[in-house]
Amino acid sequence: MKKNYGELLERLKKRSNPDNIENRKALNEGLGIPYSDVNEFIKLAMIGVPQEYTNKSIKAAEMVIENLKKSHGKEVDFKYQGSVQTNTHILSENDIDIVQISNKSNSVDKAGLEQELKAVAKTTPEYKNLKKHYDNFVKYEGNQLSDLGQLRNKSEIVLKNAYSDVNIDKPKAICVNIKNPLRNVDVVTAVRYKSVPFMKSNEDFKRGIQVYDKDADDKLPVEYPFWSIKLIQDKNVAVGGRLKKMIRFLKNVKFEIGYILDRKISLTSFDINAICYNIKQTDYALENNTKLVAVLYVELGKIASDEIYRNSIKSIDGQEDIFLGKSFDKLNDLILIKDELDAILSDLEILKTLAI
Repeated sequence: MKKNYGELLERLKKRSNPDNIENRKALNEGLGIPYSDVNEFIKLAMIGVPQEYTNKSIKAAEMVIENLKKSHGKEVDFKYQGSVQTNTHILSENDIDIVQISNKSNSVDKAGLEQELKAVAKTTPEYKNLKKHYDNFVKYEGNQLSDLGQLRNKSEIVLKNAYSDVNIDKPKAICVNIKNPLRNVDVVTAVRYKSVPFMKSNEDFKRGIQVYDKDADDKLPVEYPFWSIKLIQDKNVAVGGRLKKMIRFLKNVKFEIGYILDRKISLTSFDINAICYNIKQTDYALENNTKLVAVLYVELGKIASDEIYRNSIKSIDGQEDIFLGKSFDKLNDLILIKDELDAILSDLEILKTLAI
């Protein structure tokens, strides 16, 4: 049965432009098939939120950072991560993510560094970089976990004193709900991780981080959020913006399913990024918006039906399995999204038939 795209569009427009910013770019260009609500839904679901809205999100995060800087001084650096940095955010309630990184110590892949030094030719720039990191290595005599715990606790106190609505109960993040502008800012506490690729190249985006979990009083496994951002940005440029269009589209379809079912969909933005990034560039590099929907449908169908392929999909930084060892709820929700894409594609076929 044909969907009520008028209703879908109204919800989507509110989400994609929650601050009612005017002068948005025209939405009904370039598809090459007659106008319809389903076409409009596809186009709008692929377009990023206005830059003005993003700027307000960043402003909210900067306010939080300034409050923390007054307390922490030079002992902490701040970086952004997440969908705002890649312009793949879609919802007015989306968080903007800050990482506060302790400057007291680093985690270092010492074993990997020693092994790589033996493998790399001594005449190369990579060897010189590795040797410098090896020579400058000093074992930290303090207690890194204690440092991170104290930093997390200090930040909780600072932010609770500065804002009326702060959630400190989550193990990985302090959640600050700012009223003006109306945004949610998540602050995670972490330590830098000097990976072998970073030490070989000294490219800062290849540094990893280990996030502090206050409930476990431990560091989580290494992740590379800044490298992931760089990979998304680079691939998106190579395909003329189509990667981010697919990510936003799946996020919007996911939201609609959750809205209708009145429950949280277990497939996360992190998962959607990985799924879209994993698609072969040649499969979509020249396709228009409606063909991108078909590409996504084929990809989700392959993931749903081929267990070996499904279990091969990893996060963009390669550090985490997306489906292997995870709850079947994630797969079942992916199938729900696939079925929604099937319905959208069916409506497009009906439209083509009517237009003949």
